[in-house]
Amino acid sequence: MAATTTELADRWYTTQFSVRRSIRYHQRLRAFYDRLDKLSNMLSLIFGSAAIYGVLEENAKSVALVSSAIVTIVSSINLVVGSAQRGRDHTDFMRKYVELEKSMLGVECEDRLLQVQTERLNIEAEEPPVMHVLNAMCHNEMMRAMGFKKKELPKIGFFQALLAQLFDFRESSIQNPKTKSKTT
Repeated sequence: MAATTTELADRWYTTQFSVRRSIRYHQRLRAFYDRLDKLSNMLSLIFGSAAIYGVLEENAKSVALVSSAIVTIVSSINLVVGSAQRGRDHTDFMRKYVELEKSMLGVECEDRLLQVQTERLNIEAEEPPVMHVLNAMCHNEMMRAMGFKKKELPKIGFFQALLAQLFDFRESSIQNPKTKSKTT
């Protein structure tokens, strides 16, 4: 019976860790898409104003053309990416995972763990493909929050971290650090 209790505690802990990592993952993506949407709107406003100035000012026709082109490009990218919608989607996923974590606050039991795992799979079925570098970054954040040292965590390169919210860059290079074994 003790082995079963220990096994349940381990599976409970692993599931709870995964749920918390997913919350961080979706928080980061929500923040990214919110910033992208705000930046796009800001640039459209600034360059839209410059375009109006260029139209009204006799000697600034080139300012109007360049500003109009920039507004068109920025607005088109934002429309195609759908940053506002994606931000809302990640907010919804984050909320679902928070609800899932809330359901784990009670007593650990096999039935509840099965329900949580089933619900987690249902949420994952709705999610867009995982960005593995960003997921690894969230994993490292969770590990640091638990007191693990930096040298014990998988190393994520500068460019990987920089591009993590756009696409996976060399995700296969992320490996667990090798533990040094003492040989006699």
